[in-house]
Amino acid sequence: MINMFRCQKSAFVTLAASMFLFAFAAGDLCAAETGTQAPAESAAQKDAVVQPAVKVTLRDSIAELFRTHDRIKAAEAAVASATHMHDRAKGAWYPRLNAVVDGGHEDMYKPADPSSTSKWRNTQTLSAAQTVYDFGGTSGGVNQAEGIRKESLARLDMIRQEVSLQGVSAYLGLIRTREMLRYAIRSEDNIKRLSGMQEALVERGVGLSYEELQIKAQLSQSQAHRINVERAYTNARNNYKSVYGVDLTEAQIDSLILPSLPTKNMPDSLDAAVTKALDSSPALIELQQSLTTKKGDLEVRESAMFPKLEAVADVTRKENDQGDAGLRSEQRYGLQVSYNLFSGFRDVDNIRAAKSDITSVRKSLLDRRRVVEERVRNAWNDILTLKKTISLYQNQANITWSYLELVKKKKAMGGEVTINEIITGERDYINATSSQVTSEIEHITAAYTLLNQMGLITPDVVEN
Repeated sequence: MINMFRCQKSAFVTLAASMFLFAFAAGDLCAAETGTQAPAESAAQKDAVVQPAVKVTLRDSIAELFRTHDRIKAAEAAVASATHMHDRAKGAWYPRLNAVVDGGHEDMYKPADPSSTSKWRNTQTLSAAQTVYDFGGTSGGVNQAEGIRKESLARLDMIRQEVSLQGVSAYLGLIRTREMLRYAIRSEDNIKRLSGMQEALVERGVGLSYEELQIKAQLSQSQAHRINVERAYTNARNNYKSVYGVDLTEAQIDSLILPSLPTKNMPDSLDAAVTKALDSSPALIELQQSLTTKKGDLEVRESAMFPKLEAVADVTRKENDQGDAGLRSEQRYGLQVSYNLFSGFRDVDNIRAAKSDITSVRKSLLDRRRVVEERVRNAWNDILTLKKTISLYQNQANITWSYLELVKKKKAMGGEVTINEIITGERDYINATSSQVTSEIEHITAAYTLLNQMGLITPDVVEN
């Protein structure tokens, strides 16, 4: 009878202790949520309660990249260089004017002529030349330079898009790892509390040792997960510093605001997205302008197969030149034809090489069109599937939250609930909300990837 009483007493104490543990854990979990906010709401908004010390928005960050990033500055310098080279190529349409002046002492001795001279001499020559016709050589050079200039402009736009997408990825990646680390720390802290209290109960003889081992195993798993998330968080900070050139403080990282989906600039359908990308993708425009450059180069090389007609004129003043004392002047003007009759078939091979370059660019353009279309379709698919994934994770969070509420009520009514069930439910809820945040960020990243392929990422399209 006494043993039965002791067993009933021990069971009662164990049940009471378990109820206390659950109430404590559930209280911590509820305190982690913001008021009566439903778990189906955006988990990122739940944690955006910290008053930021410094406001750092994605729009301002992208605008700063446009102004200061070294790759963009290098591309802008390349555009300026190509513009100057284009102006230089157009200079071939204008006359060329040269001046030559020489002077010195001249001694002339002729063995067959007893007379010899020794005089100070000087000459001055002013010559001018104007290309009349060169069978497309000059115009081809201008077209080639114009193609290079437009190619550099397209490359500048492409680099801006690439740097902007890197900026978006670095910004959102830092937010994603920040939120994942918060949830990992929260889960580990809750399990630590349960582990410590269960260990105390076991020491007093009112707890079960196998439950303590289960909690410790869960704690080791959560600690390993937290360490992996910390590693990803550090890598995300390093990536942000690499892209933006600044190392944010913890307060600044906490102030990063998750941007909205850029719906205003999103196409209505997949076909519209593909059409827009094939028309305006900077990667395609760059190759199209490269094709113009190669065609201009072909015109220049083909012109070498034909004569070149120029109008020339020169005026020369001579003093004591060639042993003739006194001043003398000469004037010449007329037309000049230059023609390379044979150069060992180098001009022919030069033309063939230019045509092969054009074929290479055309094939590369076709290949890049397929790559751009693939990326657009993949980004569109990511947007659609991630939208469904977010909804499913929201549903999972709602279900696990309801499960925890039911477990709490069951415990309050004296039902038998193990600590492992509590930990499992809490872990599933935290994992669901963490996965929801991750999917939301990946959803936004996919949208900006789509805009990148269409060449539309600018600070103005970012919706904070």
